[in-house]
Amino acid sequence: MADTAPLFFLHLTPRNRADLPPDRRKQGFADFTFAFASAGVSFQPGRCAAQFPLPDYPIAALRTGQQTPAAGELWSVELILPPDPGQLRAAYAALSATEPAARNYFDLYLMDNQLLYLRESCAATDTAANFFLHIVPEDLTDLPENRRAAGFAHGGFAFARQGGHFDGKCLAAVPLPDYPIKEMRTGQHIPGQGDLWSATIAAP
Repeated sequence: MADTAPLFFLHLTPRNRADLPPDRRKQGFADFTFAFASAGVSFQPGRCAAQFPLPDYPIAALRTGQQTPAAGELWSVELILPPDPGQLRAAYAALSATEPAARNYFDLYLMDNQLLYLRESCAATDTAANFFLHIVPEDLTDLPENRRAAGFAHGGFAFARQGGHFDGKCLAAVPLPDYPIKEMRTGQHIPGQGDLWSATIAAP
């Protein structure tokens, strides 16, 4: 069938970048390509279905579609997967024994090479605006060449990709790079309006 001839692609973004193979951590997602014939079946009348096994690690988002070398992407769709509330509660319990690295609209914690954002009383409106994260390395050569003039890595994200709501609270976790960090600046921003809040964190 013409509909199933182009190759399918599947990009999986894990909740913890460390779950990726080392050569995929900079990109931030696992990249799979497969032919329909190896994963699907056609049946009458004019229908088809395919399945692809997912890895065992927690997934934050997936993006899939079809592509050809000549035309590029033919179509794609993205699905953001909410975290398990049990995992959020476990992470929250682990934070109770530590002090925030900074306090602002969100309390900010450093744990297991991640930056965690916690708000004790949290509504959907509190996480609607995108978050920004500027990471200044000790050595600028650790940055990609296109970021060295700016002097920091940009790790902006939508809350739904990195966290979730539970028990009236909200918690997100963002993996940090492996290189030594000088400082970080983070907060929420609305284009045309500016920063809603921001905080600076010294070197972990």
